[in-house]
Amino acid sequence: MDLVIRNARIADRANDGPMHIGIDMGRIVAIEPHLDADAATYDAEGRLASPGLIESHIHLDKSRIIDRCAPQERAALSPVKGVTPLKSAMTVEDVRARAAQTIEACIKHGTTHMRTQVEVDPGIGMRGFEGVQSLIDEYKWAIDIEICVFPQEGLISYPGTDELVVEGLKRGAKLVGGAPRYDKDEHGQIRRIFELAREFDVDIDFHLDVGNTPDALNIHLVRELTEKYK
Repeated sequence: MDLVIRNARIADRANDGPMHIGIDMGRIVAIEPHLDADAATYDAEGRLASPGLIESHIHLDKSRIIDRCAPQERAALSPVKGVTPLKSAMTVEDVRARAAQTIEACIKHGTTHMRTQVEVDPGIGMRGFEGVQSLIDEYKWAIDIEICVFPQEGLISYPGTDELVVEGLKRGAKLVGGAPRYDKDEHGQIRRIFELAREFDVDIDFHLDVGNTPDALNIHLVRELTEKYK
């Protein structure tokens, strides 16, 4: 074994008292009340041992910019309008530095898997993508990061965005995302996202938490296309 974590609390074995966890080549190979091994040790001192946390939705490219955003009236508050004017000044180095701080904070709090939406459009180009992607290998010792290439400000209604989404997929994005409510053709965006997902064999991550009536929810079209493309 490479490491033994001693005196850890296991949720489903709480009545058994502190347990020792044996790890070999990055994998748990033993969980025992007594474990003798010639290996490095860490005393958990009764703390709870749990699987790594999963961050399923984060925007690393936009993290830590609240101080740059202009104030907005609450009734008309729009995160998109707050970020759009800032994109032209965002560099690869700027995105990388802010994203790295957020990644490190997540690691310290137990996150081991992360999915991040990364915006691409003519306003930011591929700079946000490049900044975030440059960190994946650097932090892979502690966390698995997958990029969802994301047209936040519209795909159909923002000329030049489609080409950048394709470029992100060619560069290794694991998912293609969408926010139909920000597009002039919501259903057109959804159909195009499904086409791209099929072409590049990637998963889809939609923002669908809107709709004025139950019948207007885009989830119905997503369900139909899921049946079509499955």
